[in-house]
Amino acid sequence: MVVTPPPVGLGYLSHAVKNARGDEVLIVDGRRFRLSDETIVQKAEDFSPDAIGVTAMTFEASEAASLISRLKQKWPEIPVILGGPHATGFGPSLLETVDADFLAVGEGEDTLIELLNVLENGGDRSNIKGIAWRDVEGEVVFNGSRESVVDMESLEIDWEGIAPENYFGMWTRNAMNTVARSARRLPVFTSRGCPYGCAYCHHIFGRKYRAFDTGRIVAEMIFLRDRYGVREFEIIDDTFNLQLGRAKNVMQEIIAQKLGCSLTFTNGLRADRMDEELLDLMVRAGTYRIDYAIESASRRIQKLVHKNLDLDRAREVVNMTADRRIVTGTYNMLGFPGETEDEMAKTIDFAVSLKNHIASFFYLMPFPGTELADSDPAVSEKVRRLDFGDASGIALNLSAAPDDVLKRMRRSGYRRFYSSPRRMARILRDAPRNPRLLASALAAVRLSFQESVNY
Repeated sequence: MVVTPPPVGLGYLSHAVKNARGDEVLIVDGRRFRLSDETIVQKAEDFSPDAIGVTAMTFEASEAASLISRLKQKWPEIPVILGGPHATGFGPSLLETVDADFLAVGEGEDTLIELLNVLENGGDRSNIKGIAWRDVEGEVVFNGSRESVVDMESLEIDWEGIAPENYFGMWTRNAMNTVARSARRLPVFTSRGCPYGCAYCHHIFGRKYRAFDTGRIVAEMIFLRDRYGVREFEIIDDTFNLQLGRAKNVMQEIIAQKLGCSLTFTNGLRADRMDEELLDLMVRAGTYRIDYAIESASRRIQKLVHKNLDLDRAREVVNMTADRRIVTGTYNMLGFPGETEDEMAKTIDFAVSLKNHIASFFYLMPFPGTELADSDPAVSEKVRRLDFGDASGIALNLSAAPDDVLKRMRRSGYRRFYSSPRRMARILRDAPRNPRLLASALAAVRLSFQESVNY
């Protein structure tokens, strides 16, 4: 089952355009509703737009290109703007193969407003930072990167335009969390940006860390609780606990305001940026799941990819999180450049040795725009020709092991991790007991013997 969270990125853009220009905006979520190109085009025709924006993850790149071609065939005169993670990662050269008129790179709120103003009123598009476009000779022009949004309080989500009710349902994968206390859950950002330079990671929000006001964050949660009956929030910051004191303040405000909702942190917190006080506050605030991004237990690879995680501290934090009966997960990757079978085994051994309830073993994906993809010209050229449509498979094996060994090690990781009776007892004791837990357990068992599952 494809994860289909509410499109909060489009919600931010919709609010920005409505607030700055007073435009009408229609958000169409083709992923959530499995809409065909023809259906989306029909919805657009009914709305009669002056401009159309398309966003896509890298694994949706081919679908986005197909949709854009269909839109341009229908309305050659209507400007189509492609943005989002794939556009930002791949960069301006994407316009050489996609029919979009403009590419929006990085955070798009201010970029979109300026572009729409120029398209409506005339002006020099070459002054708009953050866009790529074609000149009269068809050559791609990039105006340079835009600085990160500084006025964080100007950013809001158009929840009415998103219509959260369409995403509630116990069997709808509307969150990264594979277990759930409530079907009425929504994602929330409390900050943007991450200063760490992990070589495999995107930098859609840049490396400058910027946080929303603590009171404003909790006020938004209260609004969503009262307006839509939300009972659970998934905090999806790049690095929520980067500033330990600020993270504690957020939890203290949630406690003080008696939010009364469950919280999950499934985007992968830094294990070496945690302490017992924050964990205790998170429990009091309603947290029942935390995931930590470990990636590799090889110190060589930790240094190679600039993760530089303190593995000894990570072990302590994972275990003390699990000791609080928080459902604790770890994210692990296999297939780093030059990684040997022995180094993969270290990562699996490390994951199995911890008290965590959940472990995920991913193949490294050298996405366009990451350091791993761009540092080697030969790798970069291969990456730009890849079809990332199968997000669970081996897109490009950069390790020292052949594909069959890499696959065998991943299956071994799942088999060893979930074959522990003691771990199974902890899962049954601490995880929410509902149909989602059973589906997740069956998926973990199947991953011990096959490449991918939908759940």
